[in-house]
Amino acid sequence: ANFGSRSDPGRPMAVGAGQQVLAVQVLLLAVCLVEHTVGISKEAVAQIQCEVCELAMEEARTYASENKLEDEDALTDMVDSLCSSKDKPGRWVTKFDIVREDADSRLTVEKQQTMGFCKSECLIVQRACSTSLRGREEDLVNMLQARKNTKELKKKVCKKHCKKTPPKLKQWTDEAFVPRDEKEVETEDMIAKMKAETGMGMKMYKREDLLGMSEGDMETMAAREQFASERQAAKMASGDL
Repeated sequence: ANFGSRSDPGRPMAVGAGQQVLAVQVLLLAVCLVEHTVGISKEAVAQIQCEVCELAMEEARTYASENKLEDEDALTDMVDSLCSSKDKPGRWVTKFDIVREDADSRLTVEKQQTMGFCKSECLIVQRACSTSLRGREEDLVNMLQARKNTKELKKKVCKKHCKKTPPKLKQWTDEAFVPRDEKEVETEDMIAKMKAETGMGMKMYKREDLLGMSEGDMETMAAREQFASERQAAKMASGDL
């Protein structure tokens, strides 16, 4: 079909193939986000919110102290990441399993010995954490900067949530806690550090492989990753991707 050009206002313009692909991708992403959000039970979040909020205050105080975070910017970055399992300050959420004694009992969280894979229950813990901090981030940063203790943090941030009577949970399916290999997490940290220092992404290598690399090996790997990044950028620029 001949859709005409920009100079012909009387005819509809053709939508480019690239725009069509982009539109489809955006639509699929939106659908995935909706499905992902719907899968988190609001009742489950509410039942553990007080407990998770208080745990978050303990973790915030501990992380700030252990890492000697005192200036506002550093503390703000920490608080922003406190509920995210992908960031170091928020990894604590992966160490908790949600449990329920029986059908009439309230949900609670139990700390495990190691980090676990972040699946459905972990997402509920994350949501309970982020919801409890919403609108209180600046207060938390100021209190941490003033070196307030954990009890004071809990009273300021969590008191409102802990006064509420959570709704009943009609249905709950327990999810098995699956531990993660801590060496694998260390490897991911090493990769993230290299990316931050070099500005390049790289594929996953075993921790033993990275530790056993010589300086020459590291340079060769960096050059290979750089070549791959440049080739990817060239393809995008030429429209091949």
